[in-house]
Amino acid sequence: MMMGAQPPAPCLRTPTMADTKLTADAAPSAGPRWLRTLLFAAAAALLLAGYRRDGLRLPLCLSSGERAGEIGHIKWSPAAECNPGTECGSIIVPKDYFDPSAGTASVAIARFRATKFPKKGTVFLNPGGPGGSGTRLADQRFADLIGEDWDLLGFDPRGINKTSPQMKCFDSAHDFELFVANTVLQQGFTVKSVSNLTDPALEAHLVQQSREFLALKKAQAALCAKNMGDDLKYMGTATVVRDLDFMAKIFDGEDGKINFYGGSYGSILGAYLVNMMPHRAGFVVIDGIADPVNWSTEPSHKWPINWLASTEKTYRFYLETCAQAGPEACPLANYKDEPYEDMEARIEAFFDRLVSAPLPVPFAPRPGFLTSGAARGLLLMYLERPLQWADSALALAEAMAGNGTRLFVKLTSEDPIPPATARTDLVRLGVTCLDSPPPASRADVPSAEDLVAEFLRTLRGVSRHFGASVSVGEPDGGCQYWPVRGPERFVGPWNATLDWPMLIVSNTMDPITPIQSGLLINALMPDSSRIIIQDGPGHCSTAIPTLCTTKLVRGYFAGTLPANGTTCETSYRFFPGADADDNFAGLGAEDRRLLGSARAAGQLLQELRRG
Repeated sequence: MMMGAQPPAPCLRTPTMADTKLTADAAPSAGPRWLRTLLFAAAAALLLAGYRRDGLRLPLCLSSGERAGEIGHIKWSPAAECNPGTECGSIIVPKDYFDPSAGTASVAIARFRATKFPKKGTVFLNPGGPGGSGTRLADQRFADLIGEDWDLLGFDPRGINKTSPQMKCFDSAHDFELFVANTVLQQGFTVKSVSNLTDPALEAHLVQQSREFLALKKAQAALCAKNMGDDLKYMGTATVVRDLDFMAKIFDGEDGKINFYGGSYGSILGAYLVNMMPHRAGFVVIDGIADPVNWSTEPSHKWPINWLASTEKTYRFYLETCAQAGPEACPLANYKDEPYEDMEARIEAFFDRLVSAPLPVPFAPRPGFLTSGAARGLLLMYLERPLQWADSALALAEAMAGNGTRLFVKLTSEDPIPPATARTDLVRLGVTCLDSPPPASRADVPSAEDLVAEFLRTLRGVSRHFGASVSVGEPDGGCQYWPVRGPERFVGPWNATLDWPMLIVSNTMDPITPIQSGLLINALMPDSSRIIIQDGPGHCSTAIPTLCTTKLVRGYFAGTLPANGTTCETSYRFFPGADADDNFAGLGAEDRRLLGSARAAGQLLQELRRG
């Protein structure tokens, strides 16, 4: 169901001056220029007259552009500007697929060509976020995961990185850093103590922080309205799905399917794709699943109660494996095989001390102080990344001993003034505030008290350690102040029938996209999906790549469907200490290469999601 514009199928077929079979490799020709000009002018006249079918607006179906600036035109950049082994550039797309008068947008792309033939088509890649740049994903690592007989096309979704219009609510990266520095937006929400979640003082403390949070969000929205205007309207996931449809026709022809690989928020994009355009979906893999029903029908302050369903299980596993490793490998432990409850109690005592006495951090690249909210939020982020658990234990142990530098730089970035890239602005809000439902009335606008009620519900019912800590890593909220609404908003249904089942991958201990979300999509699409369950921790299966999962995903793109519910075991030394990494021990050369590519790809995905 579409909210706002509600396009039925098919779309309005509009000829362009290059109206022939679509191709991204050669300039098309379509007869005499005078005839093409006449056809183009006639089509434009129809559109400007407000053409309707059955009383509903139809999205445009546009062919590839012949000239620079035309919709469909691809501008390839010099090789020196691209990552090694890739072609890169940009493609002109309609800014608004329902309104040609809105003009055009430019989507940044990077393509890694198939090396095995016959080529099967193009797989579009999204790292998540939302806000992650996809152009860096088009390389040999992902070819190893997906298959050498596919072209891989990474792209920057609307507003992100090199795609334009670029999300830029602040005049500079420095201005953004100054705006969030030492506020609740950066330091997160501090919970006075998780040992007494019924204490009235806890609620009052959270209300005061929530008021600050809402004031800052309101200021952000005002800056976006001033500096971006109507360009904010076109960053929603439904618009990005239409970009995928448009680009797939450019690169693989009118009948080419949309093939897709995405993790984290990329699972939202994939779920939207297969349900908005089931007839267009081809091979689709989503990993680290966010619940699309919750995403599209609940305001963002109600998302964490869904996201944190597996967090406590992950945290306990983190503490247990630390204790098993002992203090030499994990300095949070006092001795080998210490009861995890003792470690947990020491960490909580540290967080409680920070409530009343934040830790000065004078010697970081950007000096400051560490709050309880920040430290707890950073620990939640570390739970997503098992490859960094040893680093996290060292950073947390040093902070508990009085030196918060190592932990604090994870909050502020090692570079005190980061470059002006997507992560220094509000790209995430540009997506989530168009996807989440706007308040139906003034009574539905969440107050500070409403935010706190949701925090307490999550703390008491789902995750007592991290129920108010999501905002450090997932900076959502304040969409009630967002100045625009998009041309369409998809809210389901989520039970599409596909020609080829979608592949879902979920971890049993994913602390931010729980396995329940993957099982939900699988249940909603029982005949059009298969789920692989990776039994282990981390955000997305690539957090700890396994040969089992990697080969099943690669096999899927080769045309082999795994049995629904196939489980892959995880084997990894989370706290290796001074010992060499033995996770490749006993593997043959090909398996070592495949697992090495999967690990490198996973590290890149985590880097891009964080920005």
